Amino acid sequence: MNVSKKLSAILVLVTLSAPLAACSGKAPRKVDHDTKSELLAGAFEVQTFTLGNGLRVLLVPDTTSPTFAYQTWFRVGSRDEQPGRTGLAHLFEHMMFKQTKSLKDGEFDRILESAGAEGENAFTSHDYTAYVQELPKASLDLIAKLEADRMVNLIVDEKAFKTETEVVQNERRFRNENNPSGLMFQELFELAYRKHPYRWPVIGYQKDLEAMSAADALEFYRSFYSPNHATIIVSGDLNSETLRAVLEKHYGSIPPQPVALRQIEREPPQLTPRRKLMNLNIQVEMLLMGFHIPEVTHEDFAPLEVLSTILAGGKSSRLNRTLVDTGIAASVNTWAMENKDPSLFLVSVTMQDKMRAAQAETVVLGEIERIAHEGVRDQELETAKNKIQFSFLASLGSNSGRTRFLGHYEAIAGDFRAGLKLRDRTLAVTPAQVQAAAKRYLNARTRSVVVGLKRRQS
Repeated sequence: MNVSKKLSAILVLVTLSAPLAACSGKAPRKVDHDTKSELLAGAFEVQTFTLGNGLRVLLVPDTTSPTFAYQTWFRVGSRDEQPGRTGLAHLFEHMMFKQTKSLKDGEFDRILESAGAEGENAFTSHDYTAYVQELPKASLDLIAKLEADRMVNLIVDEKAFKTETEVVQNERRFRNENNPSGLMFQELFELAYRKHPYRWPVIGYQKDLEAMSAADALEFYRSFYSPNHATIIVSGDLNSETLRAVLEKHYGSIPPQPVALRQIEREPPQLTPRRKLMNLNIQVEMLLMGFHIPEVTHEDFAPLEVLSTILAGGKSSRLNRTLVDTGIAASVNTWAMENKDPSLFLVSVTMQDKMRAAQAETVVLGEIERIAHEGVRDQELETAKNKIQFSFLASLGSNSGRTRFLGHYEAIAGDFRAGLKLRDRTLAVTPAQVQAAAKRYLNARTRSVVVGLKRRQS
């Protein structure tokens, strides 16, 4: 990193290091019409308003550069699919870049490229689908027009559907079928979940992708791609009056659609260990474990996030010292998955040559058991909190980072404030809470385990 960039990064973090005030209990202040404004972090504010058709809008003004990030988050993901139609949410993410009633196939990308757009992308998760761009300040009207157009005017026919289905099938082969890690993750979620739709991969199953038609995609589009299913998040050199006027111009006439209330099956408690051995094309053994944990808005999620950092958050973490420093493993990672519904606490270990995954599993379970019985030290708790706080502040250091943070929590929790509350709870976590979380959720008797073994050469 050159000196100027390094100084800029330091200044951003210093600005952001002021105490968070979004959860202080102070009433949001009005700025125009029904637009509300409240602090995000440091000097950054979030301004919110909703159009008459239900489209929710968040703006973080930042005049340091004549640019802005523009992200559209739809509250639909693989969680909202039906058995036999898995992968439809991700497939439709691809469809959104095809032809509309006013644009030819490929024209969307060409127009944005000519306008100087950067970071154009899209991604799908269990709980949401998002479309992202960064553009020069003068391109607000252009991107709003383009995004509004494909929200309502997309052409969903058999030709476009077949083309993108083939693209997704190839992507699935690369990410899942020909990728040992992808296969292990798919197997783990199938082990851990028996009822809940988190059990199937976001990219879907090959047999379902082959069985679906353009009619399925069109029904999906009409059900979920509407203003009242979406949130637009903007961060950059714009003001709320200008943004509101442009969005009213391009989105205001799009009608809302009925919200289909789907009954998501609750996952029954897992009472016994579940295990799968997989013979894979790998050079060293691999271990993947999952423990059931609550949804991101649950009060116990913050202690679990701290616990994850204590276990594998950096070189001084417990599992790094007991697995990597001892030569048993090449790497170890843990994370508490942030989802709308109860999810998983994951542990992933890649072994050193000639080392067995069973060794790592014993070490991991032993370290968890130690925390559950003895608790954690004040110093390692403080170190974990500092790392989490630094990561949080760093994520808000750019327009794209701020919009992604806001969009993520708007989608999985229904309100960006949930992300701020989680950070506040994290900083207030006590050793007793971490110990209780380890004891309650990371129980060896209710774990799901997938072990990747080296395939024997014939």
